[in-house]
Amino acid sequence: MDILEYFLDLKPRNEVFYPRKLRLPLSESFLLFGARATGKTTLILEYLERLDNQEWLYLDAQDPAFALEDIDIDQLEMFLDEEAIRTLVLDHWYPGFLERLPRCGQLILVSRQSYAELSLPKYELFPLDYEEFLGFDRSHSPTLAFNRFLKLGTLPAMGRSTPASAVLRLRELFYEMFDDAESRLLLILARFQGRRVTAHQIYTTAREYFRISKDWTYATLKRFEEEKLIFFIPDIQRGSGRKLILYDFILTRYLNKHQPFPATFDAMVALALIKHSLPFQAAGAMGYLLQERRELILPSAFEGEEQFWQRAQKQYGNFKKLGISKVWIVTVSNRYRFRLGEIDFEGIPFYEWSILNE
Repeated sequence: MDILEYFLDLKPRNEVFYPRKLRLPLSESFLLFGARATGKTTLILEYLERLDNQEWLYLDAQDPAFALEDIDIDQLEMFLDEEAIRTLVLDHWYPGFLERLPRCGQLILVSRQSYAELSLPKYELFPLDYEEFLGFDRSHSPTLAFNRFLKLGTLPAMGRSTPASAVLRLRELFYEMFDDAESRLLLILARFQGRRVTAHQIYTTAREYFRISKDWTYATLKRFEEEKLIFFIPDIQRGSGRKLILYDFILTRYLNKHQPFPATFDAMVALALIKHSLPFQAAGAMGYLLQERRELILPSAFEGEEQFWQRAQKQYGNFKKLGISKVWIVTVSNRYRFRLGEIDFEGIPFYEWSILNE
């Protein structure tokens, strides 16, 4: 029981909290899940601030104490009753941490991924979208804020950093979040950012640099995909493989310093579509297809109106074959609009387009 007394007295708090869009229920049990470093613990600690201090218990399954000491589920439930604990939080929870889920007034599980076998309501936390990043940002200029977003990315811990300290903070986060084997695989994955790739191609590339087994590589890729650290986007064009996008574009650029900016910008756009739950497919060099809306999202960081007019004329037949009625050209700062045949074309800065698609 000593370990339970320790956690009862702990009462961790956030030093700083910036609002997130996700709203959690105040009284019911639930699972909060999301990839590592998306801010789950921070959000839950802020959630606990609204409750009576004496009515909740926070247990962290990653605490070193649990490496040497197990909790008996019956003793835990007895402790909850004796201390009149209504809300129990199991942070970094994983199946098998306890023999079964404890009975209590409100149970909150925090984990890296969703588990289909759990009957609890599930809430997913993504990294920051651009609108959330603005809540972290301290600049008053839209241009400066967007420039900071380009340098800091979408992880909440980075949103509180400065561009000058970004590389050092990324290094700390990278080694905090991933073990040695995972780190090596991520270095390989960063090389394939924005490219169509198969698991076999990833494995054969990785083994050129590291001693790595095929079974481990395939299993880890599946786990990364389930955790949404990586996304494999189906491509409407024929051929093997799917387009690979890692969950934070700045972390990817840190791992692959030769990545050109257009590839980083393409990932920004893809991640915004994912976070806004818009169903889409990759469309090769034409960007991303929103079939239900008959829209095409085409990342083009610096292309101006005249350049894109010429490009649109050359690719008009391809746009027609896809049944497109509108092409959004997502840019860094350019803004323009024109119509070609039956299709509307609109150039719009990322920071406007991202918020527009909320």
